[in-house]
Amino acid sequence: MRGTMICGVTDAEEGRGALKMAAELSERLGLRLVLAHVAEGIGRVDGDGDDEEDESVTMKANREGAARLVAELAAENGLGESVEHRWAVGDPGKLLGQIAAEEAADVILVGARSRGRLRRGLESRLADQLERETPLPVLIAPPPARARR
Repeated sequence: MRGTMICGVTDAEEGRGALKMAAELSERLGLRLVLAHVAEGIGRVDGDGDDEEDESVTMKANREGAARLVAELAAENGLGESVEHRWAVGDPGKLLGQIAAEEAADVILVGARSRGRLRRGLESRLADQLERETPLPVLIAPPPARARR
């Protein structure tokens, strides 16, 4: 493999679109793909479990939910064991940048949504946060095309 791509996934339409694009790009380019989800809240990057006794019920639920979401999205897209999973709880931009650094990533891919009917372009709050948190290039996946009536 030539490099590593981190894909920031969410349960929203833009996160699912990013996952589909990341799977296709990583296959075409021969990149190692790491799916990462950061649940907003007070927490930390997934650790080795040594400090779980200090974890609140909410933190534990957020961490377990993030891990479950990454696994479900990978399975839904037929990625199974071909991708790695990472999750964290806390500030999404900061922690996704931290995960990318730990994984020695070459690029981060995140999803976006359309700004609306009257405004052109894409909107990605996570991409804006990553711009301040990491020097890595950030690819923004457009939202999936909607079926016309």
